[in-house]
Amino acid sequence: MIYYKPIKSITAHGLLAAAYLRTFSFVRLVNAVKLYLSNGISVVLKKPYAWGYPLALSVEPINVCNLKCPECPTGMGILTRSKGMLTVNSFRHIIDSRHKSLWHLNMYFQGEPYMHPDFFELVKEAKKARLVVETSTNGQFLNDRQAVKTVQSGLDVLVVSLDGTTQEVYEKYRIGGDVQKVIEGVKNLVKAKKEARSQYPIIRLQFLAFSHNQHQIKDFELMAKQLGVDMVEVKRAQVYNAEKKEHLLPTLKNLSRYQKLSDGSVQLKGKLRNNCWKHWSSAVVTWKGDVVPCCFDKNATHVMGNMKKQKLSEIWSNPVFNQFRHKVLNEQQKIEICNNCPLSRK
Repeated sequence: MIYYKPIKSITAHGLLAAAYLRTFSFVRLVNAVKLYLSNGISVVLKKPYAWGYPLALSVEPINVCNLKCPECPTGMGILTRSKGMLTVNSFRHIIDSRHKSLWHLNMYFQGEPYMHPDFFELVKEAKKARLVVETSTNGQFLNDRQAVKTVQSGLDVLVVSLDGTTQEVYEKYRIGGDVQKVIEGVKNLVKAKKEARSQYPIIRLQFLAFSHNQHQIKDFELMAKQLGVDMVEVKRAQVYNAEKKEHLLPTLKNLSRYQKLSDGSVQLKGKLRNNCWKHWSSAVVTWKGDVVPCCFDKNATHVMGNMKKQKLSEIWSNPVFNQFRHKVLNEQQKIEICNNCPLSRK
């Protein structure tokens, strides 16, 4: 991420803070303190201590998508996991099996959430558990009816991808997508919120920066303001095999995760820090129920347990997860999923 920028006078930061305050509990606060302390002590001692339970989970409703984005494992067709979607009953079980300290639920991993036929039912189940709920969409399914259902579901945050302001630029990455559908979809959402007299979901319009679209960032921000969204986000793109795809990288250094070295090679900026807060604060659950350490484990190569069979509290501090954390603290360079992640670098 390069920056979040609020659009409206009542900022999205304030609205998000209000969402957390509405779901506040003493248990969640104490748990957050435990996690921060245990992470700090783990870094100093180089030994994993995981007190408490995750503050956040990402749960994958479906790992199928309608677009063919060339730097997304789903779009590229390199996702080795089987395709499928989470049933409502399985989702209820996951929610029931969570620890009461869980605070934030991101209903997205791989795939397009709006392709799940019962997506809004999943959101409503999560809201019954008093969680702050967020999801991300490519914006191709936000017709009038879907927009109304989105507002009615109680969703707190909706990230909508718009990586170009013209079809010619937009479709270079969002292959198979229609930029006008995204624009009309955002208009539908803003209208539905007004008619419901609701400030939620917070609409965050996201721009993934590449060499082919970096010149449209100012136009993107202007469009976002005209559309009436709550916030814009300009994000540095992740590229697989960056050395072979230097042409995709933005020429403006602040827009790229990568740097070109004197020998001509290309690598991620910064050095591995042998620490990652994510492995002490959150985890990801695939549609099959497998728990993996973070969103960079696209193919679920590091399965810590399964929430269809176990409680989250059993998985969180089991030997497998703690061995992974130990490696993060001492040999992070040997963990493949950490090597293309900017959060693991300083």
